[in-house]
Amino acid sequence: VHNYLKSAKQTQISIEVTGAQLLDGPTQSVNIAKDGEHRVDWRINATQVGQVRILAKALTDAENDAVEMTLDVVPRGLRQNRSEVSSLMDEQADKSFSLNLPANANPQARYLRIEASPSVAGTLFGALDYLTGYPYGCTEQTMSSFLPNVIVSQALQEVKSASLRDTNKIGEKVQRGLDRLYAYQHDDGGWGWWKDDKTDAFMTAYVVDGLSIAKRAGYGVDDGRISRARDSLKQMLNSNRDGEGKEIDLETRAYMAYALIASGDADDVYVNGLYDNRNGLQPYGRALLALALKYRSDGRAAEVAGEIERSAKVSDQIAYWESGRQSHYGYVENKTIEATALSIKALAQISPQSGVLPKAARWLVASRRFGDRWDSTKDTAFAIYGLTEYLKASKELEPDYTVEVYLNNQQVLTRRMTATDASAGQPFIILRKAGEVADNNEVRVVKRGRGALYLSANLDYYTGGESTAAQSSDKLKITREYLSLRVTEDENGGPGKWAIEPLRGEIRSGDLIVVKLRVQGAKGEYLLVEDPIPSGGEQIERTSGINLNYNEGKWTDWYSTREFRDQKTAIFLRVFDGDATFQYAMRVQVPGQFRVPPARAEMMYQPTVQANTASSVMTILDRR
Repeated sequence: VHNYLKSAKQTQISIEVTGAQLLDGPTQSVNIAKDGEHRVDWRINATQVGQVRILAKALTDAENDAVEMTLDVVPRGLRQNRSEVSSLMDEQADKSFSLNLPANANPQARYLRIEASPSVAGTLFGALDYLTGYPYGCTEQTMSSFLPNVIVSQALQEVKSASLRDTNKIGEKVQRGLDRLYAYQHDDGGWGWWKDDKTDAFMTAYVVDGLSIAKRAGYGVDDGRISRARDSLKQMLNSNRDGEGKEIDLETRAYMAYALIASGDADDVYVNGLYDNRNGLQPYGRALLALALKYRSDGRAAEVAGEIERSAKVSDQIAYWESGRQSHYGYVENKTIEATALSIKALAQISPQSGVLPKAARWLVASRRFGDRWDSTKDTAFAIYGLTEYLKASKELEPDYTVEVYLNNQQVLTRRMTATDASAGQPFIILRKAGEVADNNEVRVVKRGRGALYLSANLDYYTGGESTAAQSSDKLKITREYLSLRVTEDENGGPGKWAIEPLRGEIRSGDLIVVKLRVQGAKGEYLLVEDPIPSGGEQIERTSGINLNYNEGKWTDWYSTREFRDQKTAIFLRVFDGDATFQYAMRVQVPGQFRVPPARAEMMYQPTVQANTASSVMTILDRR
């Protein structure tokens, strides 16, 4: 509390806490000198997940002041997910499944969402919310955050279904996305994963494709940006090398050629070359070839569409296309979701009467790993692109059925689904959270009548208990260590010297702490590391003239980008060679005992490849 008055003041300082337990008396009286200040401490115990409201007042006989703030209390464990997805087509269907929680699930941090929809359109809204709310913004995620909204909005308007334009403020999202993409464009006209890395063939094609779609939808796109990007694509296609000098695989070449055609380029040489070598294409690339030919009104599109149909893996109820990409780094990237989505898009445009189409759409909807979304932002965006084309081309059987949903033998939804519900495009949602979610959840769905019922159930929860154990595999492992940072000032005013030492003794407010994160495992691409920080700490970029980043000697291994957030540090690495050590510094400020959730690592486009450290406890003592 600062005293800016002309004399010393006896000051009554009080605090009101809502949502947490105040461990000390609410009022303290202190004498503060003229132009002086005084720190007052209260101990607070966060007893439940949610928000804590704090109101502090300072009262004198002359002037008064107050401040109010809201703080988040987050779960201390590790976020986990369980889900179930089904498509019920039979006129008489009765399906049951269980979503059960482990014994250590936090009772305050659990969230159950059940969705039922009579139309493919209703399955898209949760995926759009996921993409829009994704917390990071690399090139791919920036494009995936707004482009699906544009495509779905157009599709729903075409089929006279629900509109997203007003409710989701698509125009604002598009402009924010365009501004970010323009800032990320490289000098050679292409795009990488982030702003300051090398140009990537896929990322450049994806952005060119997306900018072209946004332009056709009526949004103001800078033509000069597209023109420069087309030149970059052609340069890479001609040399068959990306910005890192690596050879470009045939599937990515197909996307590059398609992006050129879709953006208005008049040169057919790349598409003709792909057509001549189409036997070497997997379903992913073959679908893009078909779409490029269709865009040119080339009769060969029907021939390639027939090849797509014949190559599908088909059963009575479903169809899909297996596809993969051999990475330069020794693993095969699974592209079955994207290949199936692109094949649906191609068939919907070229052979809309294909009997494979509804089966493929059914498989794609049922492949949502997390209930309302697919494996990654990229998979989710591509799935939306394919399903919206199916939505425009298909004449889904007008539903006329009743549906009943039971949760632990209690009916939570009963409705007759009709054509009106299907055209509305909105899913019917059942939500339960915290204490409303039981440890064991039995879900039963009964359907009577004709039409499709698309169902998803998603259970998010956090591990509870005093601690969380480390988890790893032979593909990925992460460890976390806290160390002490000692900085020596330079007598001549230049940058200081730093040294890292083991933590010895107590941690006190004002100390500099180094967080050391080591990730080991199989080689891969697109690594994300997230490390929560203790509530009493704050990351620092620079101290004593020293920039604490990968340019500072042996401070840390190289990374593509690093973000300091209020609650965590995020580190991204484009190419993971099997062993990387990252370090960052923070200054601990607030005394107290703080539980720190586990650090975690994952391959962003292989989300099943993940690992986490154990949770930690950090005690910070007052320096006074």
